[in-house]
Amino acid sequence: MSTRNKLPPITIATSDYNRLLFTAMIRQKRNYRTPDFLLKELRRAEVCHPAALPDDVVSTNCRVIYRIDDDPKSRAHLLVHPEDLIWPGAEISVTTPLGTALLGLRVGDRMSFVEDGTVREVYVEGIGLRFLDAGSTVTRSPGNVIWT
Repeated sequence: MSTRNKLPPITIATSDYNRLLFTAMIRQKRNYRTPDFLLKELRRAEVCHPAALPDDVVSTNCRVIYRIDDDPKSRAHLLVHPEDLIWPGAEISVTTPLGTALLGLRVGDRMSFVEDGTVREVYVEGIGLRFLDAGSTVTRSPGNVIWT
């Protein structure tokens, strides 16, 4: 199944939506690579309260298991905001084309994205550990996670 013509619906928590909109606007103002793909995805997203985000939806601060194109090997990364990136081998920024494509998808969804001029497709296989909370703050640093 190809998504090149039809985009899957996406759901984003209000906390992610607000922070990503701010990030995209700052990046545009500073003349970073224009985050057009991110802005386009934010515009079409269904936004919900963080507590109402379904368990099978990819959000920031969750480990997502996925495949790219027809690669037989699964990959797994923690999806994070760019300023929260501390483990580059284990994390992916939501502002990268792949990170933006993953954001808001449900397990089983496919989404096309462009990377280095090539159209790719990501398939979400599963959601692992998710750092969501009901008001607590999660602080991540190399080697540990602190809940306050």
